[in-house]
Amino acid sequence: MLIKQFVSDSSVHRLLFLYVIAWLLLDVAGGDIWLASKIYAMEGYQWSLQQHWLTESILHRGARQLNYVCCAVVLIATVVANFKRAKYKQLADSMLALSLALLSAFVLVAYLKAITNIACPWDLAVFGGTEPYIHLLQKRPSYLPYKQCFPAGHASVGYAWVALYYFFRQVKPGWRFAGLATGLISGLVLGIAQQLRGAHFLSHDITTLLLSLLCAKFCFMLISETPTTKESTYV
Repeated sequence: MLIKQFVSDSSVHRLLFLYVIAWLLLDVAGGDIWLASKIYAMEGYQWSLQQHWLTESILHRGARQLNYVCCAVVLIATVVANFKRAKYKQLADSMLALSLALLSAFVLVAYLKAITNIACPWDLAVFGGTEPYIHLLQKRPSYLPYKQCFPAGHASVGYAWVALYYFFRQVKPGWRFAGLATGLISGLVLGIAQQLRGAHFLSHDITTLLLSLLCAKFCFMLISETPTTKESTYV
């Protein structure tokens, strides 16, 4: 019943429709290569920001470590809230859904990275590497080394937090768009940082955003008992 409700939800259909348009523009029509070429040229026809202190030390390793801390805080808060479930049932449910949404987004993106076998921009001959460009739905030749660059793993560190939209919709509705902005801005910044390093195409980041939104929506549908209102169906 829940699966049927999820797949028939109009907001899910809108997200998928927008994603297909983005995929057609970026992968099929060449938007990914065009944008990456501009970035590559801007950096002097090399990935000069690949090991830069800002993109690597701060926005890559530093952001990942900060995410570990934030996730630990959420998990601890979830345990505490559920120990006091009798008094704070809605908060306990919302914290549990938030924890599941974050975990499912991270796991799903990591799993897809492990099985999709898609190269990073820095691997491609056109950007100083050795491999040909292969579209997302193209079969990768078996003689090429196995790659794990799709979808964007690091961007999930930011985009997974779009689940805050659903969390605040339950516990403090006036903050829901601030929660959404937190996830979108964090994912955008980390995604751009990785594109500047040559690690991902834009379509990789958009795929991670879609997966994060779908995971968040499904987890809150699974846990929450609050009925969906017209105002809450934007995402």
